Amino acid sequence: MDPAIEEAAKRQSGLEAAKAAFFASGGQAQLIPTGIGKDSPGVEQVPKPAYGYRTIETAKSKRGRVIGDEERRELAGRLMECKAAGMTRYKASKHIGISETLCRKLIAEHSLDFPTSQ
Repeated sequence: MDPAIEEAAKRQSGLEAAKAAFFASGGQAQLIPTGIGKDSPGVEQVPKPAYGYRTIETAKSKRGRVIGDEERRELAGRLMECKAAGMTRYKASKHIGISETLCRKLIAEHSLDFPTSQ
């Protein structure tokens, strides 16, 4: 017989003895001997695997890029150069390689006089 099956049979008989003692005492809680039950020191606790799409680990990514103060000032300077060249906000943002939202935020932060499209 397989040793794992024999071990399980021993644990099962110990649990049945503890259950019989519980019911014999009229349902009163008693001290269960060490080595019987799932909370025993020798028993490994294996977590259940998650069901469904939660098992697939997705890559964590930041949305957008992190821009520091120095880079913001540099981008504001490049925006003013684009204004001097006669570009609109949209063309300037595409020329520099930034989003229109970031372009609007830079114009508001640095109080730039940058007209919208005419």
